[in-house]
Amino acid sequence: MTEVVDRVPDSLAPFEPLFVTMPLTPSITPPVTLPAVDGPVGPGGSDGGDGSRVPDAAPRRPFHRRHRVALIVMAMVVAVLAAGAGLFVYEWNHAGPHELSASTAYQRFRSGATGQFTDPGKLRPHEGVHSYTGRAAEHLTLPPKSQVEGPSIPGTVTYRPDGCWILRLDYSDSHWQNSTYCPRNGNLVEVGRAGWYRWNLVALSIADTATYTCSQSEIAIPAVLHSGALYSFSCTGTNKPLKMGPVTMAGTNEYMGVRTVKIAGTDVITLLFHEVTHFSGAQTGYNIADTWFSTVNGLPVRGTWKTVVTSPTFLGTSTLTGTGNYTLSSFTPRS
Repeated sequence: MTEVVDRVPDSLAPFEPLFVTMPLTPSITPPVTLPAVDGPVGPGGSDGGDGSRVPDAAPRRPFHRRHRVALIVMAMVVAVLAAGAGLFVYEWNHAGPHELSASTAYQRFRSGATGQFTDPGKLRPHEGVHSYTGRAAEHLTLPPKSQVEGPSIPGTVTYRPDGCWILRLDYSDSHWQNSTYCPRNGNLVEVGRAGWYRWNLVALSIADTATYTCSQSEIAIPAVLHSGALYSFSCTGTNKPLKMGPVTMAGTNEYMGVRTVKIAGTDVITLLFHEVTHFSGAQTGYNIADTWFSTVNGLPVRGTWKTVVTSPTFLGTSTLTGTGNYTLSSFTPRS
């Protein structure tokens, strides 16, 4: 039989290569004979038309049922993950510091009191737990975390055997700062300071103590007062348990003059000092602080501070920004 080429309409001439010449020879498919199955036609089979039995296809589980079960399981997993994520976010935002009670500070004081000096002096305040009120707030950039502390801030004065004394301010159960003062030749000098932070990151808690010892002590209160006088100091610090290497803390303390501060409703004459500190080495940054010292015994009765410190961490570089203030609220310590 001859082959006939279909005529492509003129309108489709540009697409003529898409049309293929087809043979007109009819395709003959041989008949397929199904095997006969003995037995009567009944359940499980059907009549093939010539008395033979054709088996039915095996029953199959509907696809939509399996699909529905999978969707239910997936929805349950998503719900559990969402609930876990929500709980984590809540804990991240709300897990933080708490006030340190005055009774806790007093118990710690009694357990470590030396009793070296029974009488305070002009540059030595009463030993015991003093009551302060104030506020502190800190923020970390990595991991991003913030915390707020206060308003109750116990301030504990303890005496050392060498005649020096330490003032420790507990801003919370996760943050304290202390300074060590020594009366020397009519001056009150600061020979060291330390600070401790603990950050609750839900899955873990990170705590670190920074301790500084001053090779060039800071003049906290000079024997002779000159308004505008600058006093330089330099200290070296380390961190524990975090190991970052040595840090240098250096700066100046400037005497600003006499100021009156209201304490528990009473006007108190104080000496105001303005301190500017820079950190270098393993940590970098600065600290700016104003401190009002009592003219009676040298106790800081008021203070404000701002700190910005950048530190290396296993996550990368992290910057701590903190501000705080405190004011004495009672003249009589618990001792």
